[in-house]
Amino acid sequence: MSETIEPPRPKGLHGGSNLDQLMPVLLFFVLFNLVNIVAAVIAATAWSIKAGIGRKRRGLDIGWWLPGVTLYLIIRAAITIAVQQEYLDFGISPEAVYFGIGFVTKFLVGIGLAVTILIGKPVLGWAIPKVVPLAPEVIADHRYERAMANATWIVVVYEVASAIWDVWLFNNSGFNLFFLARSVTNFVVSFIFITIGLMYIDRKLEPIDAYPGLTEVLESSGRIS
Repeated sequence: MSETIEPPRPKGLHGGSNLDQLMPVLLFFVLFNLVNIVAAVIAATAWSIKAGIGRKRRGLDIGWWLPGVTLYLIIRAAITIAVQQEYLDFGISPEAVYFGIGFVTKFLVGIGLAVTILIGKPVLGWAIPKVVPLAPEVIADHRYERAMANATWIVVVYEVASAIWDVWLFNNSGFNLFFLARSVTNFVVSFIFITIGLMYIDRKLEPIDAYPGLTEVLESSGRIS
């Protein structure tokens, strides 16, 4: 009697926390206005690191991602604080340094993702099976690879377009308006892009027999119940 062997199940996202997404933004805004940028940077960075560790403990299989992001956040915070304390001088404000690093990072992420597509290894093709269960037959199908390449292009467009918007907004508004408008628009636009991406992937994978559909995939990964 043959026995059906199920593919290994990724550990998934297990819900995540809206509080972990909101708190770094709230802490930065409040402490920047009430104390100074050093307090704001330290608090927001500490909470972001805490949130990343929490996701790891909840079972998100992110491998090198957590230490990489943690190191990035620490370096970004350290450079900003060094500028504020006048240990470094780039000829711009600490706020411009802190957010400028973020702007450049978005551009670099977009370029990096584009490179993964051009070399035939779109990053979403690797990342998605890490967080949702997909049968090996789905991953091996050429339609999966094509869908992941096009979906990664959606991420590229978002990263580059949002970086351009951030730069324009920073240069054409006061800091509080910039911070609030950027936070709101990035949240809304990222939600729209994620929705479009998921709908596109679901439609393109639907003809594959081993693909159960987006709803079942999200249910089995604990994203919805």
